[in-house]
Amino acid sequence: MPTADETAGRAHIALTLDYTEEELGRFDAMLAQEALAEARPTIWEGWPAFIGLGLAVATGATFLAIASGIATARSGAGIAALCFGVYWIGITAPGLAMGIADKRRRKAVYDAFRTEWDGTRLLATQRGIWFRRDGLRSFIGRSAIRKASSADGLLLLHLRAGQPTMIPLRLLTAEQRDFLTSLARSDQLNG
Repeated sequence: MPTADETAGRAHIALTLDYTEEELGRFDAMLAQEALAEARPTIWEGWPAFIGLGLAVATGATFLAIASGIATARSGAGIAALCFGVYWIGITAPGLAMGIADKRRRKAVYDAFRTEWDGTRLLATQRGIWFRRDGLRSFIGRSAIRKASSADGLLLLHLRAGQPTMIPLRLLTAEQRDFLTSLARSDQLNG
């Protein structure tokens, strides 16, 4: 039961947090998408740069092979294709290996997050949101909530500093979602 200092009255929402790996993946993807939206790509990023560099490497290797007498001009196209193929194998192999390692790392991070946050009690009042777990209490005042949004089955409470706080929509009723969203709206209205 929440204490009086936590609620200053009745808690409008009292629920236990529970995250799935899929929800954490969607949250992670949203954060990555936000970071990418703020980044300004250069000409050296993306597929055109890799293809251009591959063609340059293949052409350079072909000219070197012909100039040094290792190959004839007639075999230049085959050498260029071989060099381009070797280049692509070399450029994609580390990415594939990192993708496999990233999946394992991501699962470990998600498991650690769930171990820490699953079972946390969330109490929402007019003053803000309390989180309680294993003798630890933390509070997000309504003035710290910049805005609220929902996407992909998640309610995101965007704070004035740091990453948004995520609450799975499956844990909330429509009234609870509206109440949490109102915490951000009323702060915006009050300055």
